[in-house]
Amino acid sequence: MGFPHCPICVVLAFVSVFIGVTRSYMFYILLREFLRAESNFKFKLSFY
Repeated sequence: MGFPHCPICVVLAFVSVFIGVTRSYMFYILLREFLRAESNFKFKLSFY
């Protein structure tokens, strides 16, 4: 079960890694936007 494996398994491995990286990046973007919205909300409350 080394790296020279059947092409289908190699493609599936690369696709699953790509999906994992994309999912992590999208989660990071959503978390960053959520934290930005929270900080803007706190700033708006502090002005009143």
